[in-house]
Amino acid sequence: MRQTTPFSKLTVLDFSRYLPGGYATQVLADLGATVIKVEDTGQGDFMRHDYPTMGGGISYYVTALGRNKKSISLNLKDPEVVEWFMKMAAEADVIVESFRPGVTAKLGISYEDVRAVNPGIIYCSISGYGANDPRSKKAQHDLNMQAQSGYLSVNHGSTSPLHLCDLSSGMVAGQAILATLYAREETGEGAYIDTSMFDCFVWWNSLLDSRWCFNDGECKRNDLEYPSTAYNVYETADGGKLALGMVEAKFWEPFCDAIGHPEIKPTGLMREWEAPEAFEIVRETIKGKATDEWLAWLEDKDFCIAKVNSKTEAVEQITRENPEALAWVEFPRVGRVLQTGLPHHISSMPVEIADFEEVSPLGADTEEFLKKVGADDATIKRLKESRSIRLGDDIWVEEDRAPVAPAE
Repeated sequence: MRQTTPFSKLTVLDFSRYLPGGYATQVLADLGATVIKVEDTGQGDFMRHDYPTMGGGISYYVTALGRNKKSISLNLKDPEVVEWFMKMAAEADVIVESFRPGVTAKLGISYEDVRAVNPGIIYCSISGYGANDPRSKKAQHDLNMQAQSGYLSVNHGSTSPLHLCDLSSGMVAGQAILATLYAREETGEGAYIDTSMFDCFVWWNSLLDSRWCFNDGECKRNDLEYPSTAYNVYETADGGKLALGMVEAKFWEPFCDAIGHPEIKPTGLMREWEAPEAFEIVRETIKGKATDEWLAWLEDKDFCIAKVNSKTEAVEQITRENPEALAWVEFPRVGRVLQTGLPHHISSMPVEIADFEEVSPLGADTEEFLKKVGADDATIKRLKESRSIRLGDDIWVEEDRAPVAPAE
């Protein structure tokens, strides 16, 4: 059973898709707010079924970011359904959406529409370049914005296993929501949050952009301080890898002495093109022992060196040593799954991974929340029969599905 927290009185309506909104509202859900995923009456959130899946087609994505959230399924093209949604919005505290600019106005659920019935609403929009930038009306994804920021050129054009623009946007949206919740406590007024994914990632690029400025308009991957002799990844004798992170002389110089090569002390922060001999010495030295031998050698030493874990090794280590960060949880429909803990360790609001609840099935909470705003059984039955809403026990064949709300 989840504990009551100061966030428990808050209601969040989240009809965003993909990662940014999901990350932002995950924090609120974990802290105790009632977060309701507002999904269409077709497949629901596209990411519900993204590969890989378990337990009847439930995806890794919704298992990770949908936890502790409810689900209602509405066809927002139906004006009557929009009226019921607006009744919910009138009592909500936060709304998060990620449609392209202009879509919510067409649907009649824009910030202006909601503010008219709920002046205290905090309404967060997430778009590629912001609500007033015409580029936000064109198709763009994370990688496209990484490219335009200049980051990809510094990263040799390599894609990242993590969606960096999405993550930065989720962080910023979450921070902005918390900031405006505090401001509302002081002023009594709601607010509109215009989250530009591009701006969020440019913020994350602040050190690179400042470096470009200080370096006479140059910022290239091989011009960075790393990889350097002392800050690099080296292969061991058995094919493993060690990550050396000894940028400080107080670590690097004793290491050089310990491996019998004091002559390379001055090269710690040099790149390979500056000190190729030193790089080769460290490579050959690390290659001289197996990974476990190095770990045993490091036991009584204070060097910034770590084994490069595979993801399997990392999961085993973290669940054993940091169960507050990563732990196994039993979800009814999916089974035993990994869940990451909320990293906000707040003494007055403890969050336990063991208390996490599986995301509701698509539309499972539609009836409950419609009834809370006055819908009776006859209304719910009629809307269900017309495919304007979807309840959790509904099974529709493809051709029977109502048109989904527009995503652009």
